[in-house]
Amino acid sequence: MAGRRIVYGLSLAGAAAFWIFYDGMVSVYLFAVVLALPFFSLLLSLPFLRGRAAEIGSPRTVPRGGECTLLFRIRVKGRPSVLPGRLRVVFRDLMEDREDRMTFDAPTDGSIVFQAVHSGVWQAEIRQASLCDFLGIWRFAAPTPPPVRLTVPPVPAEPHPAPDFGFFRVSATRSRPGGGFSEIHELREYRPGDPMRSVHWKATAKTDVPVVREPQESLARRALLTFSMPSRTDRDEADRVLDRLVWVSGALLERDIPHAAACLSDGSLFSVEVRDDLLALTERLMSSPLSAAVSPGSASLPASDWVYRIAEGREGKEKEARS
Repeated sequence: MAGRRIVYGLSLAGAAAFWIFYDGMVSVYLFAVVLALPFFSLLLSLPFLRGRAAEIGSPRTVPRGGECTLLFRIRVKGRPSVLPGRLRVVFRDLMEDREDRMTFDAPTDGSIVFQAVHSGVWQAEIRQASLCDFLGIWRFAAPTPPPVRLTVPPVPAEPHPAPDFGFFRVSATRSRPGGGFSEIHELREYRPGDPMRSVHWKATAKTDVPVVREPQESLARRALLTFSMPSRTDRDEADRVLDRLVWVSGALLERDIPHAAACLSDGSLFSVEVRDDLLALTERLMSSPLSAAVSPGSASLPASDWVYRIAEGREGKEKEARS
């Protein structure tokens, strides 16, 4: 656009010099035409400027190892623009906190071929978009869309050795305070003060000893996953941690075991009860810069009955279970 303005300025200066040094009517007409050209171009361009808006064409997710093409363009009432313009684009890697700046010339679409080598979240944003008239003298800003996030999810990978989930196969119960009805109960001898409705008459008839039902309630098993994200931009190591975390957490959810996940790198603690919680956890980890990690050990870990440590660059350490 600046080049076109310079060319027009030189043309206008030449026409003005011709008008000054030549007395003929041709010089007057030539100067008037050159002077009116920007306004004539503006009038011709106005119908093609209404309803202009910048757009980003991008998928929301890409499988790791795949690739996609991101498109950046300016549309006028949903159709391709015929006017020249410019797009300034920023493409950020949120895990490495690194951005690439690019400039594309309209009306052709700008494109980025993205190869999903690692898991993470990338953000594409149009910082500036504009269209010009046909001569490229006048510039008009185009509304820009909100930033678009592109997610490459982890690939669940079973750690070796795999965690032992046998701890959860044996249900733990305790006497329900206050009694009441429960499908889970134990039989014991009658004690003074027990209500008559709790007497188990069949067992009493067999043993000739008063026997009552004592209501039980299941004890929730508190599970905890701990992990550390690498403090440097080692994406291979980050992929290993995310892959193992997703596998172990998903295996617990398949067994209907809600659990907590503690990131020892920054002291954050997450509650994972349903699949959406796991998705939110991985999104949060992949949207945070790896260099933001702090010294391990700063997290305050909750009391747990079952703990599994997600190791970074080595095989996962077996669980530590305690009753």
